[in-house]
Amino acid sequence: MIATGWTLVLHSTRLNAATPHLSPPEVPVTLAALPPPDLSEPTLRRAAFRDIHGARLHGFALLVSLGDRLRATRAAAEALEEGVRRSAELRHPERAAACMRARVLRSLRRGSPPRGGPGARERRAVLRGLGAADPVFEGLAALPIMPRAALVASTVERFDPIDVETILGMPSGSSLRMVARARARYVAAVTAAVHPQELADTPGGELGDRIREVAGRAMGGPSGAAR
Repeated sequence: MIATGWTLVLHSTRLNAATPHLSPPEVPVTLAALPPPDLSEPTLRRAAFRDIHGARLHGFALLVSLGDRLRATRAAAEALEEGVRRSAELRHPERAAACMRARVLRSLRRGSPPRGGPGARERRAVLRGLGAADPVFEGLAALPIMPRAALVASTVERFDPIDVETILGMPSGSSLRMVARARARYVAAVTAAVHPQELADTPGGELGDRIREVAGRAMGGPSGAAR
């Protein structure tokens, strides 16, 4: 196709050589004229990490920050960049995902949300846009940030206990106890926030399973999906 185009251009030039008043033919842009893509190893690693981890890492940050989009985006971007730098040692996808969530949690724990940040209505809307209904927001808001992260990592994202330990930065016994307490407190808060008629209209299944399904959608996919 490119060769044919060049042949037509050259043929047209010969035919019009005796008519200098005509404009010269346009030279078609070829692929050789375009700058080569950046195929360096750091660029490819960054792209791979972003494709594999980016969306769900941001979803984790949004849930743990209770819909604070600015803080979540900043924390997820910092964690993703650190993951790229450590990609040589973080070859196992789940270990890499856990380490980056630990980094997100450290970022979100530093200081309090700034004054003038998003209010509850705006943050509810952010999580609602992800598929998390208002009762899910109430349940997450009832938890301090560490138990909230424990609940999201274990119950929503279904990380293995060893990865939950990494995310929370605490030994297995402590992390398991924190998860159990967070789950009970979360379900109690959501139950209190759900209208009784809504519970009555839900056919079968326990409340905890329904909540996990809704919260799982907030992470960008089914609760059992790959991280």
